[in-house]
Amino acid sequence: MRDFWETHHWPEGERRAHWHLLFEDQPTVHDFVRSHAELLAEYPELSPVPVEWLHATLQSIGPLTPETATAVAEAARPALAGIEPFEIEIGPAQAIHNGVVPAIYPEDGISELYWALRRATESVVGAETMPKPPERFWPHLSLAYSGAQWNHDDLARALVRLRPPRPRMIVTRAVLVDQEQAWRDKYTWRVIAEVPLGERGART
Repeated sequence: MRDFWETHHWPEGERRAHWHLLFEDQPTVHDFVRSHAELLAEYPELSPVPVEWLHATLQSIGPLTPETATAVAEAARPALAGIEPFEIEIGPAQAIHNGVVPAIYPEDGISELYWALRRATESVVGAETMPKPPERFWPHLSLAYSGAQWNHDDLARALVRLRPPRPRMIVTRAVLVDQEQAWRDKYTWRVIAEVPLGERGART
């Protein structure tokens, strides 16, 4: 496993807007995460994500002024009004190249959400100012970030043995946040706006 933080080092004090899927009201997701806590704590190379800062990144944007952030949120409302809430399943957790993540299934609904947010955000800030889009969006939830280069074979095998029940939830909104990086620890944020799915004319 490689060091996540070496390739995700923000300038000190910089804040970046992101579209997130959040889990603060999902106790079954919290239970799933906590079921991995004892195992992850055995590996000092990892920085586990605290339950209160769980997130699935839907779209990284970058630094925005308050006015531009408001415009981005407003642009997303009609885009998400045409997408009905949908169910997802999270897990199982796996060790990848820079941390521990469970994938989110099925990919169709959340990928549609990603592209809708991408197009709406581009309409405000311009495609050239945003990170290059992936060929295929891979939705996932981060449980821990790697802080070193190390052999994670034992961890990978332990994750296969652990396999707690996979939580399900209904995705009802996307959340625009002003995010900050706590270097080699975690990400925190302030919510800018919540944009509901399938609700024309809704406001936060």
